[in-house]
Amino acid sequence: MQCRECVKEVGGQLTNEHLIACSGLTLQEYALRHLLPLDLLLNSDQINQVEDASAYQKPNKQTNQHLQNMIAGLCMANAMQQEGEFTVISLGVRRLEQLLWYLHSLQILGFQFRQEYFYENASHRVIAKNSLKVPSTYLPPRIVPSSAESFLQQITVLIAHIGEIHSGYLFIDFPKREDAKRVTDELAQKYQVRFKHLAASEHQDGQLMRCETLDDTSRLLDAISTLLKRIPNASERFFEKHDHATVVKELVFDSAHFITDHPDKCMNLHGGRYAMNVKVTDRIDALTGLVVDYGYLKRIVKQKIVNDLDHHNLNYVAPELSWRSSTELLSVFIWERLIEYLPGLSELQIYETSQSHCCYTGPSLQELQKHGESALLNYFSTGELGTSQLRNLLNSATYRHLKIIG
Repeated sequence: MQCRECVKEVGGQLTNEHLIACSGLTLQEYALRHLLPLDLLLNSDQINQVEDASAYQKPNKQTNQHLQNMIAGLCMANAMQQEGEFTVISLGVRRLEQLLWYLHSLQILGFQFRQEYFYENASHRVIAKNSLKVPSTYLPPRIVPSSAESFLQQITVLIAHIGEIHSGYLFIDFPKREDAKRVTDELAQKYQVRFKHLAASEHQDGQLMRCETLDDTSRLLDAISTLLKRIPNASERFFEKHDHATVVKELVFDSAHFITDHPDKCMNLHGGRYAMNVKVTDRIDALTGLVVDYGYLKRIVKQKIVNDLDHHNLNYVAPELSWRSSTELLSVFIWERLIEYLPGLSELQIYETSQSHCCYTGPSLQELQKHGESALLNYFSTGELGTSQLRNLLNSATYRHLKIIG
């Protein structure tokens, strides 16, 4: 076989050893660069191998403060997973540099880099997994240092590993609620960085958090920018500009409704199928290749909108829709529910029928935070209702003449 990097005949199969020596690439990167399936580059004895813990050398060096901070940050990110007798830290091939940056410090503990190959039944192909691995018995107990410097180092690793920026807002989906509370409380008290709880964590015992405002995100990134920029791939995600794109997710729900005081048939209870296109415009994340994951987008819209509206009467779902559940007011209502979770929300299209639909672009999250919810929705829920001087005309004599006719 000829190596397409050094144009030399290597005989047999290409190996990571040859590629690292001739080009610095791993086998997976080589396959991606040259549009080759891993199946064609590997022998069967290289696939689905079982790791031998005896191949690892037990460390004899003591941990240092920097290392403890890194371990604490990775533990908060739930990055250190138990797989058999090993502790494993994995990242995708696009973040290989970040994984190797971890290794630069973690090799003191005996961690080694592995690119392992598995035949995946579901995808019918060989896939690669990039990991740092170490026998779990080699690891020291987790220590969470309390100094200000250590805290910033920990959350820098945490944010570099699982933080995401959407339309300028930092999101962190903490795998554990106790970590979310500890971190966000300290950030609020010592750095005036406020976070908002969002009920949409992917983790059973987790907590999704978002910096409350754009200023909160700026203050936090300013506090850790020097540390964050040292971590490969992190600058691409948090500091560099990238192209923008718009993604669209369509979801449907079946609902009944009526239009109060409407002069035609819409005043009667009727139902139908609503088709909703949710559009999000944002920069393309360099590390994921996505504006927003369609899975997250679908999960948020289902949890916050579809589950509440599907097979319900819209007039009795929320006070904002009780008077008129028109497609226009429904769009405003949905926008204000979604913008907290999707700050890149750019347009809603709601089809009540194939011939009738509404397009709506509402305020940005920053504008909504500044000016509050739309006055279109709260007329019947505001405390001002019934307080005007004109209500004095509804005196006791008038009350006696209010009749039920039917």
